[in-house]
Amino acid sequence: AEMQLLRVMSSSFAKKISLKQTLLTDATVPEIISILEDMPKLVEVEMIDCRLLGTGRWKIQIQANQSETVRVLTIEKLSIEEFYLFTDLQAVEGLLSLLTKVTVENTKVFLVPCSLSQHLRSLEYLDLSSNLLGDQSLEHSACQGAWPSLQTLNLSQNSLSDLEMTGKSLSHLRNLSLLDISQNNFGEIPDVCEWPKNLKYLNVSSTHIPKLTTCIPPTLEVLDVSANNLKEFGLQLPFLKELYLTKNQLKTLPGAAPIPNLVAMSVRRNKLNSFSREEFESFKKMELLDASDNNFICSCEFLSFIHHQAGIAQVLVGWPDRYVCDSPLAVRGAQVGAVHLSLMECHRSLVVSLICALVFVLILVLVAVGYKYHVVWYLRMTWAWLQAKRKPKRAPP
Repeated sequence: AEMQLLRVMSSSFAKKISLKQTLLTDATVPEIISILEDMPKLVEVEMIDCRLLGTGRWKIQIQANQSETVRVLTIEKLSIEEFYLFTDLQAVEGLLSLLTKVTVENTKVFLVPCSLSQHLRSLEYLDLSSNLLGDQSLEHSACQGAWPSLQTLNLSQNSLSDLEMTGKSLSHLRNLSLLDISQNNFGEIPDVCEWPKNLKYLNVSSTHIPKLTTCIPPTLEVLDVSANNLKEFGLQLPFLKELYLTKNQLKTLPGAAPIPNLVAMSVRRNKLNSFSREEFESFKKMELLDASDNNFICSCEFLSFIHHQAGIAQVLVGWPDRYVCDSPLAVRGAQVGAVHLSLMECHRSLVVSLICALVFVLILVLVAVGYKYHVVWYLRMTWAWLQAKRKPKRAPP
């Protein structure tokens, strides 16, 4: 029924075809591709949650004689029961040269044949996330001549474990500017790595990196190192505009000097207790700061800065709802912006000193007044009179 429907649509002007929960075989795949080639306006083909019974040994050689329009191919959750026996797909290489965007997600891809990668000459966007690519297989997949036009590459949630090798495997991709290798398992990283020269965006979040080194390329404009248990950040990244440090162990804001062009930063869910006016103002170009979900110590100094810093409400992401005091105990759970400590709490030493000074002055005044108006003599006379009144009267003789 599905094949008949596709045949009916072969001469239609549809721009996108989506196959969902479809059963494919080595016999039906060539027929489907032949039908899609006849569709004059077709731009995008999508396959979601489909099953393929076969190994890619298709009976006919598929030629790209007619299809000049398809640019986008999306394959998500394709189940290939015998994926380990799957062929290198030489039969479809001729269909690939015009594709500009390819997504093959959660499909147990463990290798992209070098020849196949080399035929993807127009490819600008490639998403291979949630697959089984390892360090060696990535090196083979990204061989010399592979993906020459690639600008965006997503390799998140694969089986990569060597950051140095990953960078080196991709270093020849001259146009690559955005790389997502998050949710891999890199661990400790070396001090020196090789990267694509035009890399601007790097996502290495959730990769078990305990400490950042100069392996991170200095060309970056956007860096995401969230969820890595980092305790500090001190990299020299002169072009960096966005920095994401969510879910780490930072106790203070990073220094501004090594990242002078920073525009946006997230330090959400760290161990930040407070930050000062000096730290905040040292980021000259800062437009957005997400410091929410930290355990703030609402000291007088911190509250004074927060309440009086001009425009801070427009800079802080999530303000005021997600900025909550953890201490002192009396204000725990209250929003930082709503807390106002008393004069006694903020300036206890000064208040005590003033009270002591006032008491001392009052005593001096009383002494001076008493001296001037002979208060001491009057007090003595009053005391003598009281004593005389208390003496018992003598009995008459």
